[in-house]
Amino acid sequence: MALDWTKLPSLTALRAFEAAARAKSFSAAARSLNVTHAAVAQQVRALEEFIGMQLLERSARGVSLTSEGQELAKALANGFAAIAEGIETLQEKNRSRPVRVTTTAYFAEAVIFPKIAEFWSTAPRIEISFAPTDEAIDLVAEGFDLAIRAGDGNWPDLKCRLLIESPTRAFAAPSLVDNPATNWDEVPWLIPSDSLWEREALEESGIDTSAIKTLAIGAPSLEIRAAEEGMGLVVESEIDVRAQLKAETLKIAPISITNMSRYFIVTPPWKPRPAVAAFISWLESVGPGFGDEALLSKDT
Repeated sequence: MALDWTKLPSLTALRAFEAAARAKSFSAAARSLNVTHAAVAQQVRALEEFIGMQLLERSARGVSLTSEGQELAKALANGFAAIAEGIETLQEKNRSRPVRVTTTAYFAEAVIFPKIAEFWSTAPRIEISFAPTDEAIDLVAEGFDLAIRAGDGNWPDLKCRLLIESPTRAFAAPSLVDNPATNWDEVPWLIPSDSLWEREALEESGIDTSAIKTLAIGAPSLEIRAAEEGMGLVVESEIDVRAQLKAETLKIAPISITNMSRYFIVTPPWKPRPAVAAFISWLESVGPGFGDEALLSKDT
């Protein structure tokens, strides 16, 4: 049966009455609800007026329930207990479900996965479910707990905090970088046809993107691999290719890029549950280390 809320008193009044009935005192009820004695008394009077009968008998020693008040108090105690049980059940499910994280495959592979064992050594019972993707997912609609996104930190209706800053650079295979005969004007940029941020980074650095050669590989996840094979240049955050820099399968190309990549922890607007907060705290504690390691290429 559907509830007709217009025929029900306010929940505030019901809550005040239930507390007063349980405590047999307006003062004790006020303390339990963190309101004033007068506020509880006013809500109970409003409830009595709404129902049209006396629920509590007042005296100098406190309050006592009328027979009608006893009936309502019992019904409210059962109802509020059922609500509390339902909420507790949901919270328990929420506590035990995995922390759902979305970020790019590059960032997950280069930054998180090499260190995730450190997190699990301190929080072995927290399960992390990763969904690597280059698409911007609607966290609320898709039920994700957090994202790690590159950008300017301006995502409406979401909470954002800066995690890492890393230089954006042009990278190519050593066969191109180490060859003095390489004509960089002829080397294609491995940029997807529908991607904007790479073009914006190049334009910001004074490079006319309408005049460059491009080669769309078809899958962003293959761009770095294609660059390692000498197929062209990639524009990436240095932190995303630190493994390739260390292995020397990629090197910094002699093309000036002034853009700085900024990675943010992005969460829904509500307070994160404890498992999510623990993972965020870990990310922030090791975040500076991520950035320091990404600067490896400056010393090579």
